Amino acid sequence: MKRLVTVTGPVAAAQMNGYLIEERLLDQIMIQVIDKGGGNLDIAFHERDRRYLSQFSEAQQAEWLQEAMLHVEAACPLETPDGKAAWIADLAPPKARASIKAMRPARQEHDLPAGLEFLRRD
Repeated sequence: MKRLVTVTGPVAAAQMNGYLIEERLLDQIMIQVIDKGGGNLDIAFHERDRRYLSQFSEAQQAEWLQEAMLHVEAACPLETPDGKAAWIADLAPPKARASIKAMRPARQEHDLPAGLEFLRRD
């Protein structure tokens, strides 16, 4: 299961610079990565960049977002909105507790109370 994490723990969102996708056209255009929970990540352009991006076709924007997702899954550098380093981590789901309990170890000779020594096998 994939999660967005920082050194201090899981985070709900991170971002990457579009420069990694299309150097000249997307420099300083932030691409948001949002942890939807359950191992699902969503990717979208930052809201403040919508006006600039409107000059490009929807197909072109979708292609860039697809490429961005490939970069994110390949561990490209991410950061939180406040500038902390973030990355994707694969967290294993918690293991279910076993319903079978361990048996007590067999009694040793010295475990028999006084008066019951006759139960010892020779």
